[in-house]
Amino acid sequence: MKKFANWFVLWFKAARAPFLITSLIPSILAGMIARSHGLFSWLPFVLATVGVVMAHSAGDFFDDYYDFKKGVLGHKDEQFHDSPLIDGKVTPGQVLAAGIGCAIVALACGAYFLFTVGLPVVYMAIAGGIIAVFYTAPPVSLNFRGFGETALFFAFGPLVTLGVYVAMTGTFSYEALVASIPLGLLTMNIGFISNIFDVPSDTQHEKITMAVRLGQKNSVVMLAIFEFLAFAVLGFGVIINLLPVWTLIALIMLPLAASIIVATSKYQIQGRYVVAMTQAIMLTTFVGILMILGYI
Repeated sequence: MKKFANWFVLWFKAARAPFLITSLIPSILAGMIARSHGLFSWLPFVLATVGVVMAHSAGDFFDDYYDFKKGVLGHKDEQFHDSPLIDGKVTPGQVLAAGIGCAIVALACGAYFLFTVGLPVVYMAIAGGIIAVFYTAPPVSLNFRGFGETALFFAFGPLVTLGVYVAMTGTFSYEALVASIPLGLLTMNIGFISNIFDVPSDTQHEKITMAVRLGQKNSVVMLAIFEFLAFAVLGFGVIINLLPVWTLIALIMLPLAASIIVATSKYQIQGRYVVAMTQAIMLTTFVGILMILGYI
């Protein structure tokens, strides 16, 4: 039993399991939107959510594998503390195999929707799969060519919330699309913040992220704009009667958003990295939960 517990903890860390909340919450939000439309069904909801989370996990494994192989670790040792891959407790080959295993599970879930819903879900699944695999992997390497942040927005915004909704209902929803945008922007900002702190390392390794292109100072300004847009879209969705008015309770997280910007602006202080990243994860998590509660 102890051996299994140690194995579980090891792979819990290797899989970046706490980060999977950023794909789980948008999936639940999609389920709540479908429920509000009287279209909720447990089997497609569970299969779509499992597929999304497994695709996310596969992407994280591939990201770690290729970054490790290229030696572009940035602040990953701080971000994950005792990373099993960096510490040598798991091998790159094991991480790659874990990523392939997760991808197979995600593909199996996608195959179900190919037969039950049809091509619209497949197209979205393919787009998500391309991002998951080629976020870091060559020859595309999205996060090395300045498209990583944009990929994160689509992957954790429309492709999850709208994708799960379409998988469940077989229909398009502007409500699900608008609801997906705040979570997509806030989740994108997690990667953007990491890249802002990693600019010196990324520049050295010729990794061209949005933060490298803009520079750290301008990137903090852009981060503030993205944070503002996330809440502005939420408010706009309520004003045009697409989102329930109760989703506005997510606005109570604005002070945390401001705190994130302040923490990131101190990018010269290495100790602020963990603070900014932790707060960014908290923000997208709490905003997502509050939006879900707004539907309840």
